[in-house]
Amino acid sequence: MFLLRRLALSTLTNRRLFASGRVICPPEDPAQPDGSKSENLAAPQINALVQGAINEQINSELFASHTYLSMSYFFARSGVGLMGFSRLYRSMSQEEQSHADALAKYLLKRNGAVELNTIKKPATCSWANIGTTLNETVRLENCVSESLSALYRLAEKHNDVVTTEFIVTEFLNEQIESIREVNLLIARWRTLEKTPNGVYLLNRELEHKFKA
Repeated sequence: MFLLRRLALSTLTNRRLFASGRVICPPEDPAQPDGSKSENLAAPQINALVQGAINEQINSELFASHTYLSMSYFFARSGVGLMGFSRLYRSMSQEEQSHADALAKYLLKRNGAVELNTIKKPATCSWANIGTTLNETVRLENCVSESLSALYRLAEKHNDVVTTEFIVTEFLNEQIESIREVNLLIARWRTLEKTPNGVYLLNRELEHKFKA
C-alpha cells in the first residue's frame, strides 16, 4: 500500500510539472552516425608552455640524432673504414630518434600537438679527429640532459606531475648512463691514442660491442 501511494504521488507530481512547462531534461550526447552516443574520455590537454618545451625537446633529440648519423656515415666511408665507430654512432642516432618519437607519442596522449621544426645542419661532415668527435659527442649528450632538466623544472612549476615522472623515468636516468658510457669511451681513447694503431684497436673493440 505504501509503495502504491508513492507511485501515485510521483505520477501526480510529473503531471504537474508537465502542465507547468517546467520540466528540464539533461542534454543528450549527439548521436554518432551508427546511432551510438559520443563520450569525451580524453585526458585534460597539456599546458601550452609545457607542450612548447616538449616540442623543443623533440627538435633537440632529432638534431642529436642527425649529428650522430653524420658521424656514422663519415666513419663508414670507403676511405675511412672504421665500422666500429660507424655502428656506435648509428646506434646512438637511433636512440635519439626513439626519444623524439616517445616524446611525440606522449604529447598525443596528453591531447597535445606535435610541431616539428627545421633540424639544423651539423657543424661539419668530417669527423676524422677521434678526440674532437668524442668531445662533441659528450657535449651533445650534456646539452640534451640540460634541456631535459629544464623541461622537468617547467613541468614541475605547472604542477604537471605526470610529465615530471615521464621525463625522469624515460629519459633522465638513461641520460646519466649515456654520459657515463661516453666518458668511459673518452678515457679509453686517451689510453689508446698514445699507442701505435690506437684508433684501429678502439675501432675493433667497438666492432665487437656493436655487431652488424
